[in-house]
Amino acid sequence: MTETATTVDQHTTRELGVDSGSVAVMFALLIVPLLAIVAVVTEVGVVYAHRQQLQSGVEAAALAAARDWTGGSNPCAEVGGYINANNTLDPNSGESVTSSCTITGDNRNGTITITAEAQTALIFGGITGRDAAGITATASVAIGSPASTTDLRPLAICATHPALLAWTNSGFTDSSVHRIDVESDGTSCAGEVPGNWAMIDFDGGNNSNATLQSWVVDGYPGAVDVPSTVPGDPGIPTPAIDLDSLIGSTVRFPVFSAARNNGSGAEFDLTGFVAAEIVDVVMTGSASNRHLDLRFVTERDGDERTDRTRNCQYGISSWHLCALDGNGTCS
Repeated sequence: MTETATTVDQHTTRELGVDSGSVAVMFALLIVPLLAIVAVVTEVGVVYAHRQQLQSGVEAAALAAARDWTGGSNPCAEVGGYINANNTLDPNSGESVTSSCTITGDNRNGTITITAEAQTALIFGGITGRDAAGITATASVAIGSPASTTDLRPLAICATHPALLAWTNSGFTDSSVHRIDVESDGTSCAGEVPGNWAMIDFDGGNNSNATLQSWVVDGYPGAVDVPSTVPGDPGIPTPAIDLDSLIGSTVRFPVFSAARNNGSGAEFDLTGFVAAEIVDVVMTGSASNRHLDLRFVTERDGDERTDRTRNCQYGISSWHLCALDGNGTCS
């Protein structure tokens, strides 16, 4: 009995030795591809993270370039610096970034596209057979007029008023002080609605003078979109509405292209917004003498959240990101 048990134990030991050797050989054969897979997964994660960092830099550069362009500067002059300032790639890692800047249209209705390419070093180049990977990021910004704004004063000016035409025809450089008569001159787009200036009822109700006065002083708190049609109570603004508080301020007014009906049934088709510095207000005396003296000015209010329209530019510029990596519509 003892001899038989010993023989079985020796046989089992020999089989275990063979199995152990087989496992070692299999592990040795699998370790290289396993390491390669780990290396590839790691590199993909690193490249993706670096690409996201580069994309953030490109988006910031495109928005900054739009701000420069609307301000009259060369939009492409500082693109490389903007990308580097907003890109978190390690400058000491051997990663190099090259960029290009393309513009279409003009700085009132145009598009800027920024493209950046980088070579990012790979950690496991010896295993994957590649020392670096190329990454690309693009961002486009569209420039136009704001499609929506807040803090508007409840007075609308006709799109074909001679003063506004002088401003737009000058390319938004006219610094003259213009007189806007409250009484209609009969030549602008007011149609049958009396008055060049229209008191606008932004929220669609029959507002009291106190409500209108608060909008004059502080602006309408809600957002107003264009194009849109809003009701109003035109005619001649009375001295009960104190416009003197606007003197010395730069405020925004809606611009209308057409008007219909009379009195409380009046409607105004808003097409855009214009900014102006109020120089003087005369709301006493005869209706023909009541007027506002103002100087139109340019303004900028774009960011990545601001929508814009390509129509009816009156000197206020807006911009927003319209395409990332070629995905999006900028027209």
